[in-house]
Amino acid sequence: MATVALLLGICYVVVVFIVEPLRLRRRTGDSGWVASLGATAAEKTASAMFLLGCGLELSNPALVLAGVALPRLAFPVAVAVAVAVAGAALSVASVVLATAGQHHMGQAWRTSIDPDHPAPLVTTGPFRVVRNPTYTSLLANSLALGLLVPTPAALVAVLVCLSALQLQTRRVEEPHLSRVHGEDYLRYARSVGRFLPAIGRLSGFRR
Repeated sequence: MATVALLLGICYVVVVFIVEPLRLRRRTGDSGWVASLGATAAEKTASAMFLLGCGLELSNPALVLAGVALPRLAFPVAVAVAVAVAGAALSVASVVLATAGQHHMGQAWRTSIDPDHPAPLVTTGPFRVVRNPTYTSLLANSLALGLLVPTPAALVAVLVCLSALQLQTRRVEEPHLSRVHGEDYLRYARSVGRFLPAIGRLSGFRR
């Protein structure tokens, strides 16, 4: 399972952060990559935490393959098979969700906030269900890899990734979008969940 986890993790990174941006660049002339970890301390911290989480996600199965004896959760064989199948299926689904989100964002997709290219408010496709489908996919893939190789390092990776994305959305993107799109964004955010349907709606949010 460590081999499967590592391959799926690499596949996610390649598809979401290389293949899709290259396709976007062919269509629009801009890949969406912003050569910065962010303009504010909060965004830089979130970016650094996210990179740390990704590193942990990939290093966890790599260390197991290298023969490092990491403690692992022990399941009965039938349960272990079911957990592994669920993890692989969740990882594939996370790639599908991420690419669907990128497709609907189009030129609005960026690796971080780009003040020189204010993005339109996207509410179509998966954005009808969650406000941040790409972030949902990142969390889902982190969880999927942890199910495939269930070690303490995998749990830490999920928690670091979740913390980074919470910081990025709550402290950086939501205030930014409310300033740029005003009441249109607030109405949208009050009716659609942050990472999961109906969870994290912004009742009472103020700019």
